[in-house]
Amino acid sequence: MRRTSSLVFPLCILKCIGFALTICIVNKHEEGNGGGLVDRLQCSNVTLQTIFNETADSVRSILIFNSNLRYIPERAFARYAKHLQSLNMHHCRINDIHLDGLGSLVNLRKLGLPNNNITRVREAWFKDLVYLEQLDLSFNRIDIIEPVIFEKIPLLKRLDIRENRLACLEPSTLPGGVDKVYFSGNPLTFKCRGKLTLWMRDHGVNYVDGESEKEAWVDKLLWLCAIGDTSVAESEVSMKECIILNLFNQFRTGLEKSNSTIDQCAPERHQLTSCIAAENRHQLTNGNVIKKLLFYIRQTKMN
Repeated sequence: MRRTSSLVFPLCILKCIGFALTICIVNKHEEGNGGGLVDRLQCSNVTLQTIFNETADSVRSILIFNSNLRYIPERAFARYAKHLQSLNMHHCRINDIHLDGLGSLVNLRKLGLPNNNITRVREAWFKDLVYLEQLDLSFNRIDIIEPVIFEKIPLLKRLDIRENRLACLEPSTLPGGVDKVYFSGNPLTFKCRGKLTLWMRDHGVNYVDGESEKEAWVDKLLWLCAIGDTSVAESEVSMKECIILNLFNQFRTGLEKSNSTIDQCAPERHQLTSCIAAENRHQLTNGNVIKKLLFYIRQTKMN
């Protein structure tokens, strides 16, 4: 009997702690761009039912984090639609949203769904978000963004899709007024990355952040390959070969400037191209090419 009582007390403590960690409060939050102070509903370690039970319908901003939401049901935030302008749900394990899950949010300007488990971004989610200006989908598992999405949100200015699984993002689908697109950490093909970054450069779209700045030199090579021969720009294989040859030539130029002997480099260039293409036929990404090239250079220097 004593043993049972001794277990009950710790369980009560754990239950109380869990309850205490479930937090949902309304506070004042400063909006960017001179928006002033607005009411923000801030919740952590909650279920959607906890949020639905809140009475502050007039909040203009909702922030939910460190929760286990998983699925956003139909018209989940409709009661806040009249005033809601910013909705951010991060680290909430969201893997899907009802096709009308964001329905009626006609005044929403900012939507953030970072650090979740989303794999596909659907057109239907955005049918009512006609005034959306900022969309953050970073750090998910997205491999498909339905291209017609951007027709639904013509006022979009900032798109963040960093650290996902996208092989391509077609620039012609992006809204004309977009001025920032961050996409580092996606396995974009050479062909797609070259086309995308060249379009962004020509349209004044900023895509360089702290991470992607390290890869900016790759884009310059891609542009050279695409501009030098338009047929190369239409072939992924040709773009890969062009990048590899350019990297090799840059390395050779470096050796020339350091007065090193490079007579044997010419045949090795063709060997390098064939070697990389053969060993990475199904996984030849930007990173793999650079890694393989540097490994080859290191082996050559050791020998």
